[in-house]
Amino acid sequence: MFKSPITLMFLSIALLISSCDNTETKKKPNATGKLGSLVVVADANTLGAVGNTLSSVFLSPVPHLPAGEPYFEILKPDPQDFMRFYYNQKLVLVLVKPEDAQFMPEILEPFSNQVIEELCNKRNAELKVVKDLFAVNQHIVYLFGRDNDDLAFKLNKFKEVVLTNLMKYELDDQKSKMFSGSNKNDNYLKEMKKELGLTVRIPEMFTMKYHKQGFWWFEYNGMEDENAKTIALIMHSYKYKDTADFSYVSIRSARDSVVKYHIPGEMKGSYMGTSESEYYPPRFIENMEINKHFATRIRGWWNMWNMSMGGPFIRYVVHNQANDTLFAFEGFVYKPGANTKERDLRLIESIALTIQ
Repeated sequence: MFKSPITLMFLSIALLISSCDNTETKKKPNATGKLGSLVVVADANTLGAVGNTLSSVFLSPVPHLPAGEPYFEILKPDPQDFMRFYYNQKLVLVLVKPEDAQFMPEILEPFSNQVIEELCNKRNAELKVVKDLFAVNQHIVYLFGRDNDDLAFKLNKFKEVVLTNLMKYELDDQKSKMFSGSNKNDNYLKEMKKELGLTVRIPEMFTMKYHKQGFWWFEYNGMEDENAKTIALIMHSYKYKDTADFSYVSIRSARDSVVKYHIPGEMKGSYMGTSESEYYPPRFIENMEINKHFATRIRGWWNMWNMSMGGPFIRYVVHNQANDTLFAFEGFVYKPGANTKERDLRLIESIALTIQ
């Protein structure tokens, strides 16, 4: 959704430091912060000057949800408050001008004064990324500019690439955090591999709800702001015929034929389907690669036929070349009355990164 080849030509992104060795990493705290939260660090003057730009970039609504949920909730501490209260947050964007080297030495420790000066004076935007600087499973992203106007210009001009990369780092860190060690659901991997050809790791907070005839269903039930919420993960496989199997029509047909049978509603005669209602946002479909497997990802809306229930889903259809089958992994959310579905969808996306 945010891929722009033209923009990528003008924005350089570099992973500057891959943290430290294992000994140093063990001394650091684990990164904290909710999915969908971003800490933006700059001096107070810069935060005021680029405030409107920050809002337009990060608080604009995601297009696949109807309730105006933003890409990120943002916190905006100055460097002193960041080092006191927010240094261990998982996702951080630092806005840097030439004179900032003297005001945030710890935050800019990876860079010499000369490098900071050079990066700030570059005409094109350049992101530098430091991993695990203050905490484990943390990404700190630096954007350099000559002055406040230059920073605002670069943020606005390259917002799609900035957003894309920040969300990618967030998912990578969430995956690493969830699967840093083995968990009880890893016991299912061998059987899943045998049945479906590919596997996906399931976080420990999910429990097995249903497993029958090659269909797997895990579920997490919790609370969000005093509202009950459910996140479900389902997976199955089916034979690959040709490239038409990656079209929306084909994926929807395969989905409906399986969930209708395996996911009944609470009322007699009700069952899950795929909504085509114009009251929901448009569907999004894109091709991608997951661990060297070709995949198609769809964002859409599920509904219960003969019941007033529905919500968003993300479905991945992954080609398994070893046996010429398609591995389908989907997560869907049901959360009445709570406006934080984007957070849960990103959790599902981070789990999908383990498909192999």
